[in-house]
Amino acid sequence: MEAMEDVTTLKSKTHLSKEDFELIEAAKATADRLHVDEVHEVAAALRTTDKQVFTGIHIEAGVGFADVCGEVAAICTAVSHGAREFEAIVAIWGDGKGAYRLLSPCGRCREIISDFNPDTWVIVGSLEHPYKVKVSDLLPLKNP
Repeated sequence: MEAMEDVTTLKSKTHLSKEDFELIEAAKATADRLHVDEVHEVAAALRTTDKQVFTGIHIEAGVGFADVCGEVAAICTAVSHGAREFEAIVAIWGDGKGAYRLLSPCGRCREIISDFNPDTWVIVGSLEHPYKVKVSDLLPLKNP
């Protein structure tokens, strides 16, 4: 389970736009379409600065170090289509039966997202109370 962020220290915390809620729905749709228990349970959706949306699903490997997170899968999809300017990203866990949970990106995903754009918005919180922060706020000591 991901550690809860201390939201009082996140400078960029802000409310979601209509486009952000649509991004959550795109991640849910991907989770539903591609779900396989214990193999594909986390989906992500990424929006570029030119408003394209790319999605991905995580791949659980037999050896843990080879797992591919949903966020990385979405980034790979975007890059394979020539998109590198990221605006926002969201990850959703789904059970394949209509239950979902927003997830905060792991440390590796935070690093990769930040490598593309440290100002990328990351949608976190809960589905009942989502908010977004800049990925740079989730990596406060990267390139201080």
